[in-house]
Amino acid sequence: IPAEYGIETMKAQAVLARTYVYRIVDPGIGGENTDDPGSADPGTDSGAGAAGWGKRSRTLDRDLMEEELDIDCLSVREMEKKWGNEHFEEYYEKVRRAVRETEGLVAEYDGELIEPFYCLASAGKTRELAAYPYLSSVESPGDLETDGFLYVRTFTESEFADRIAEKIQIIERDSAGYVKRAQIGNMDYTGDEVRDSLGLSSSCFYFSSADGKIRVSSKGIGSGYGFSQAGADAMEREQGSAFQELLKYYFQGIEIVKIAE
Repeated sequence: IPAEYGIETMKAQAVLARTYVYRIVDPGIGGENTDDPGSADPGTDSGAGAAGWGKRSRTLDRDLMEEELDIDCLSVREMEKKWGNEHFEEYYEKVRRAVRETEGLVAEYDGELIEPFYCLASAGKTRELAAYPYLSSVESPGDLETDGFLYVRTFTESEFADRIAEKIQIIERDSAGYVKRAQIGNMDYTGDEVRDSLGLSSSCFYFSSADGKIRVSSKGIGSGYGFSQAGADAMEREQGSAFQELLKYYFQGIEIVKIAE
């Protein structure tokens, strides 16, 4: 997540990251919930910590290796290089604060940890996924302001043929405009497969032609499912939304609960 984003957006991402880790350790955590969405700082005397968040008895009883998480983890040295001396201390402390002020919090739906889908920016509207009832399509207008939201690649006919050997036809899009199925020759492919083949930033893409060349435009950055980091940051800036509100906007019907260590 871009370190310049707001602290509430970073807290929301911290909750999702923790949820992901606990899904690896024990996806079947269950228990009583007493969620208090009004507190922006759980675990303090002024917020839900005093009233009691829903608690799940589970501890991480072993260290997880980076390869088990299937995510890229930056070292301190890499963070220094990425952010530069000017911002390193500020951003590093912001990340630590986001983790500290959401300590133990995870996201659940119907008593089970959610699949914490996220993307940098949707195509202006997130995607729904029928297998996950908490993933409905929602408007995310702040995504349109993101650097790189519109990505355009231009190919000569021969360059395009090297990647897509036969005629391509879009067969199906979802309600958010993302390509679900495309036909190339006599074969069906997913939008994600075409996206990867063409090196696009998302599977919400469109074709056009001009001057004998093929132009491919894609909108959004990432899968388009779940939590939009850019959209959440815009909501925080414009509406003052707390991390609980951000999460519950992008994931419908979820609860924020605390794991009892």
